[in-house]
Amino acid sequence: MPASIQAAAYADTEILFDWHKVEGFKGGSIDGIKVIVRGTNGADQTMVGIDLLFATSHIPTPSDGINASVDVAPTTLGTTGAAVDTPGWFNNLVGYVPVASGDFNDGDLIYLNIANVNLSGEEIPVSGDLYVAAIAKGALDFRTTVQVNESNFAAGAQTVITLDTKDATLLFAPGDVIHAVDDAVLGTIKTVDSATQITLTKANVDAIEDDDVLYNVSPIQLILSGTV
Repeated sequence: MPASIQAAAYADTEILFDWHKVEGFKGGSIDGIKVIVRGTNGADQTMVGIDLLFATSHIPTPSDGINASVDVAPTTLGTTGAAVDTPGWFNNLVGYVPVASGDFNDGDLIYLNIANVNLSGEEIPVSGDLYVAAIAKGALDFRTTVQVNESNFAAGAQTVITLDTKDATLLFAPGDVIHAVDDAVLGTIKTVDSATQITLTKANVDAIEDDDVLYNVSPIQLILSGTV
């Protein structure tokens, strides 16, 4: 989810993320989904629903000696952070899972919300490459105020980054991929050392400026369970 799009709250009908290829899924169908949603500037969200869409690259056609199956990735739904406005993916669709606001836990986890969706009896078939996309059913807000507190530095300059304005331990964790609000790539977090310091797995990818606001580009995580 681009940092530049996260700089404003999402609204009902807006694309949270376009088709994302699912790597490493093993199974002939999806029978359960965990949805983990990070909070707003270090606090849990007031949750709304999320519509999950699943698609395949393998489009079956009748085996009549004339037609043949088609293997092609789904075309884009449209611009992330805006309503669906691009056709062409119709025959790729294999599943729709509405995750209701009430499916998510309350604020006990403080920093995020989690939902479990059981698809028993409504399993989503998987063949070919699997893709997933998501649409917001209300206001979701991933805005942050954590900023870089360094003199401007060039690409590849450093792994240890000093921050300010917001406690980094409330927002970030090892494995988060961090971009600046202008979509410049900082890198992947190795450790969150303190409220004001993170260490990257390798030196920053793009040039970064002092006071750049930072975002985790994967604030929504899906964990799929499958049936062979």
